[in-house]
Amino acid sequence: MRIAIISDIHSNLEAVEAMLKEIKLQRIKIIWAAGDIVGYGANPNEVINLLRKENAVMIKGDHDHEAVKLNELSWFNEYAQKALIYTNKVLTDENKAFLKTLKDIHDDTIDNRKIVMVHGSPKDPLHEYVYAKTTDEKLLTMLNKAKSNILIMGHTHQPFVRRITGRLIVNPGSLGQPRDYSPDAEYCILDPKYMQATIHRVKYDIETAAKKIITAGLPHYLADRLFNGR
Repeated sequence: MRIAIISDIHSNLEAVEAMLKEIKLQRIKIIWAAGDIVGYGANPNEVINLLRKENAVMIKGDHDHEAVKLNELSWFNEYAQKALIYTNKVLTDENKAFLKTLKDIHDDTIDNRKIVMVHGSPKDPLHEYVYAKTTDEKLLTMLNKAKSNILIMGHTHQPFVRRITGRLIVNPGSLGQPRDYSPDAEYCILDPKYMQATIHRVKYDIETAAKKIITAGLPHYLADRLFNGR
């Protein structure tokens, strides 16, 4: 059973559509989303609706949490704050209610592999950043805390796959706003049975996504960065 892992979608409808087209060609029907469904981009409702239509398993990211209530905007930079205010304004009541239902952590056992998915880390599911350069010792501590064979984390917008003591740690990167100097949408295909995870990149209509951001009155910076992957 293969799973498409996505994270940090950030209201980028065009990136979601491109990813869905590609995984359907590969006959992958299961999607897990590691948080930050909304924020930054112009289409929060459309992204939520499409992922729900695809029966994606979704958890909460820090942007999803804040977009509903706008209680802690000071935690975010000025561009993120403006995007969160926009997102809060345009979200339907139904989708606000849906974001409130999202859990911080999802776990499941597939092919005898315990899989745990968080946005940040097992210690701080919403806010901690875990990068590829993190030491094996620290990553092992996270695996042990999660009591998992496979640990999925997002939040950094930078993909990596690490193997430690026969276990797997995966960050699929960002589907909607990559920050590793590649503008292509990023996702991961996970095969729990064989303990394999592969990062994939797919081109999408960046021009349209960027124009929507500008038309929505959001900062031009949020549109420009899509072309540079940073």
